[in-house]
Amino acid sequence: MNQSPPTDTPRATVPAPRLSWPKRLTCAFFVLTPVVLALAVPLYQRTTPELAGIPFFYWFQMAMAVAAASGCGITYFLAFRNEPEGMEAP
Repeated sequence: MNQSPPTDTPRATVPAPRLSWPKRLTCAFFVLTPVVLALAVPLYQRTTPELAGIPFFYWFQMAMAVAAASGCGITYFLAFRNEPEGMEAP
């Protein structure tokens, strides 16, 4: 078990993307809004209106799951759209 000592050669690091405050707030809005709405159960603790026979309680939760996924996608697009292609992790 003869291991060689680690070398201190510098690795090329990719700087983290800097987001402006308006972009950060926009991203936070798109991610947090559906999460907060889904956690506020008294807002949707009822059965009417129905959508295709599905009570409001269920279809609202499904809509918030789709909205949260869309918010994550929008956030990813806003945060990383200016990154060069082909960047490998160190």
